[in-house]
Amino acid sequence: MAELNGLKIAEARDALRKGDVTSVELTEACLSAIEGAGALNAVVHKTPEIALEQARAADGRIKAGDAPDMCGIPLGIKDLFCTRGVASQAASKILDGFTPEYESTVTRQLFESGAVMLGKLNMDEFAMGSSNETSTYGNAVNPWKRGNDEAQLTPGGSSGGSASAVAADLCLAATGTDTGGSIRQPAAFTGITGIKPTYGRCSRWGIVAFASSLDQAGPMTKDVRDAAIMLEAMCGHDP
Repeated sequence: MAELNGLKIAEARDALRKGDVTSVELTEACLSAIEGAGALNAVVHKTPEIALEQARAADGRIKAGDAPDMCGIPLGIKDLFCTRGVASQAASKILDGFTPEYESTVTRQLFESGAVMLGKLNMDEFAMGSSNETSTYGNAVNPWKRGNDEAQLTPGGSSGGSASAVAADLCLAATGTDTGGSIRQPAAFTGITGIKPTYGRCSRWGIVAFASSLDQAGPMTKDVRDAAIMLEAMCGHDP
């Protein structure tokens, strides 16, 4: 088996159901990878306590036979999504200290399916940018290098932290948002898979708006199959 944090969603799902690995083990592997990847500046609000609590709950659901596909899967969440009690700054100094009392529909649905939140991910401020250079946290960095050149490369934007984190195996997948390319372009820059779903396929509730008529949440994953699995948990009618 590959390094646990290098698994794809489908691989991890099958291993969890077989009992070959636990969500706690997957989560600990990702948390360890995050601690060793500070140079990428991809994870800007770490939530290890929440992650381990969610992982333990997921292991209980799997053991009981109540395991949706995303149950026990460690994710990174773009800082544009409001997460209850966890800093949600949209990478802006203006929102420093903002901790929502509510959960975005997309993250609520992911957590209800048993997914695990490792932390919040870097992005362009208010999703306005295409290189992740407008963030109050500083630039996110692409884990890929250009030959023997040590120059830091952009992971694209605005979902640059999400793209960098998935490409560097800091998480098994991540949420992104796309207004004019903010999932698709960073996915291309980092060699991962990203989908901008049809408008309205995923709820925008609890996502800090850039252009409400164009914004759309979507998955950022290691391959197309994983994107389909994650999108199924994210999408659906929101009354």
